[in-house]
Amino acid sequence: MYNKTIGRKTFEFLNGIFILLVSAVIVVPLLMIIVTSLSPDEVIAGKGFVLIPTAITFSNYAAILNSGYMPSFYNSIIVTVSATAFSMAMTLVMGYALAHKALPGRTAVIRFVIATMMLDAGIIPFYMVVRSMGMIDSYASLIIPSAISTYNLILMKNYIGSIPDSLLESARIDGCTELAILWKIVIPVSIPIIAAVTLFYTVAHWNTYYQVVMFINDSRKYTLQVLLRQLIFQSESAVSSVSAMNNFKMAVMIMTMLPVLILYPFIQKYFISGIMLGSIKG
Repeated sequence: MYNKTIGRKTFEFLNGIFILLVSAVIVVPLLMIIVTSLSPDEVIAGKGFVLIPTAITFSNYAAILNSGYMPSFYNSIIVTVSATAFSMAMTLVMGYALAHKALPGRTAVIRFVIATMMLDAGIIPFYMVVRSMGMIDSYASLIIPSAISTYNLILMKNYIGSIPDSLLESARIDGCTELAILWKIVIPVSIPIIAAVTLFYTVAHWNTYYQVVMFINDSRKYTLQVLLRQLIFQSESAVSSVSAMNNFKMAVMIMTMLPVLILYPFIQKYFISGIMLGSIKG
């Protein structure tokens, strides 16, 4: 029977206290957001934020749902699903190509891709390019310009580059085309990194705000982030006390992050392994 030393017991006790404190730092603010969003105006007017509920109301959520939430929600779903699918297709294909060590000009292309992480032309040239391509006031302006993230591309390239060359060469000898290899071999063994990168793209496209403001003129095409931001501005201008609106702000925050919270548990098991392997290999 293994007997723990005093030092070991002390370490486990302090480690437990530390984990408990870290958990409290994460859980308490989230709990405060939920409780505050469910508290009536008269409670928030006096306290600002609430941790222990004294009264519960769903009026804030009803106000959000009755203010055009669902059309904007559908717009966000359309943009997020379309943009994520397009981004994943582009990232997979380009990551697979750059993973080939024998690809002509591979080093130059990789350096050019990495340079985009450090160089930014600015908002005005970005807008001019999108306008010259005729994408203003269309969902294409939210999908095509941000199709590939350099960070996600590097993760994908590194992970695919870790696949044994012998496996791919065997498929080529058997007569498989590069597209067949990508579909039948690379994608099935790359599920962890695909899940992780899909989550990154989904969150990024779901939270798109500035591009919608810059490129979309028709309010019927506004995504959820823009609508909820407008609701906060309108609500703050309708009351004299900013603290009286904390419950509405917290409700907006929950409605914004709810789809991501629903999605994450389904791909969480792939997330850590995909990020670790995509970061250290290649």
